[in-house]
Amino acid sequence: MAASSKDLIIGGLHAARTTLERAAGDVLEMWLRRDRDDGPLAALARDARAQGVTVQFVEPATLARLYGDEHHQGVVVRRRPPATVELDTVLARAAAAGRAPLLLVLDNVQDPRNFGACLRVADGAGVDGVVFTRDRSARVTSVVAKTASGALDSVALVSVPNLAAALKALSAAGVWTLGAALEDAVPLWEADLTLPSALVLGNEGEGLRRLTRERCDRLVRIPMHGAVASLNVATAAAVCLFEACRQRAAG
Repeated sequence: MAASSKDLIIGGLHAARTTLERAAGDVLEMWLRRDRDDGPLAALARDARAQGVTVQFVEPATLARLYGDEHHQGVVVRRRPPATVELDTVLARAAAAGRAPLLLVLDNVQDPRNFGACLRVADGAGVDGVVFTRDRSARVTSVVAKTASGALDSVALVSVPNLAAALKALSAAGVWTLGAALEDAVPLWEADLTLPSALVLGNEGEGLRRLTRERCDRLVRIPMHGAVASLNVATAAAVCLFEACRQRAAG
């Protein structure tokens, strides 16, 4: 089967297992280490074949070449990119589950490793969806998949053409939009994150764009106590989302 330029290459037992469990229809090929054909790898091969996936056993050097490094844990998978969902669908799912939605909104995050790390954090915090723009943002690539470490299929991905319009739609739906900023912002823990919330984070260099900032209902900040003025976007996402988790668990 000829590879598409949009196909993703992922590696590692957890990522491969998660992909097979959640998105088996997107898995196109699987390569396993030839001299490790028992235990978890053998079970993975059986499950993949049961799903109709082509499985090949190859040398470790071949896996390293396919994956780009040696940290593949004996398995490499070629797959299609995950499907995206509509914002209305994400909100409807949260409503059906009887919970206040929690979303992560990424404003022009362009580094694929940061994007992937944000997806991993979002999965850990149990967010309902990650919203990002179709243009001027990192695309879902093999690097994103690698950094996400299995979260690519466990988090709803919402790709929107216009972030300001998406924020307006969230506000209209009763979701409180909170932009992370350094100035004119209240400490994060002063915001009530038990309400339907969308935490909006800017990109690596400029933070929130002006229009994005203006569309947010409120600005929050993570108080910093050292010489560094701000956190990496993925780290900031972790602080913000797990503060929401803390508040919701306490409530």
